[in-house]
Amino acid sequence: MTDPLPTRLGFGVSGALGTPLIGADKVCALIHAAFEGGLVHFDTAPAYGAGEAERRLGLALRDLPRDALHLSTKAGILSRGLARRQRDFTPDAIEASLRASLSRLGVDGADTLFLHGAAPQEWTPDLRRRLDDLRAAGAFVRLGAAGRGPELDAALDAGARAIMCPVHPFMDDAAKTRLARARSAGCTVFAIETSGPGRSPVTAPRRVTDLYRLARSVRALVTPGAPSRLRVPVAEGLRHALDHPHVDIALMTTTRLDHLADNLALSRA
Repeated sequence: MTDPLPTRLGFGVSGALGTPLIGADKVCALIHAAFEGGLVHFDTAPAYGAGEAERRLGLALRDLPRDALHLSTKAGILSRGLARRQRDFTPDAIEASLRASLSRLGVDGADTLFLHGAAPQEWTPDLRRRLDDLRAAGAFVRLGAAGRGPELDAALDAGARAIMCPVHPFMDDAAKTRLARARSAGCTVFAIETSGPGRSPVTAPRRVTDLYRLARSVRALVTPGAPSRLRVPVAEGLRHALDHPHVDIALMTTTRLDHLADNLALSRA
C-alpha cells in the first residue's frame, strides 16, 4: 500500500493535549495516526501546558522521520500555570525559549519559529539581529509571527516569512487585506480558529478531555470584552480555510481519533 499523500492540514499539539486530562501515550498515538494519514505539519508552543505539549510532540517524533515533517513552535509567551502567562520578547528570552523548545522537541532546529503575538515595538533591532544569528546557526529555518490583528502588519514590515492567524467566514476587510498582503510577499499562511472568533457554547462534559473546553468556555463568559458567539461547524470552517486562495496550511487539533479521521477525509475532499 502506498503512503497517503501529504495534506494541507496541520495538527496543533495544544490545548488539552498538553495537560493531565489526556495521557502522553494517547497524544503520541494521535500524532502517529495523523502522520500515517498524510499529515506532516505539526505546531506547538512552550505556552501550551508549560512546555508539556512540546515534550509530548518530542516523544512522538522519536518514531517519525524528521526530514518528512514540518515542525513549528513559538517564542515570546511562556505558561506559568492555567491562567498565568509571562510575556518576554527580549533577545535573551527569545533565545532561551527557543533552545528550551528544541530540547523538549528533541530536534536540532524548527522549520518555522513564530513570535507569539509580538507587538510592533517588540520587533526591536536587537531582537532581529539575534533572530538572524539563530537562523544562521540552524535553530530555525523560517521566521514567522502568530497573531490576530494589526500586530501581524508589523511582523510583515519586519520581514516575517510566515504568519499564523484566524481565517474564517467572518473575517473583516482588514484581515482579508492582511492575508492578501502576506500572499503577495511570498509568506506562508497558517490558518487557525477556522470556526470563527466566538466562544464555544457551554455544554456538559461527556468525557474527561471535555473539561478543558468547558473551562475555556466558562472563562470566556466571565472575561470582559470576550467575543460574542459567532461560529460555524468545525467541518465548514476547515473547508473554508482549505479552500481560501491565500491559505497554505489549516491547523486543527483534537483529542479523538475519530475526529482526526473526519478532518483528514475533509482535507482530501
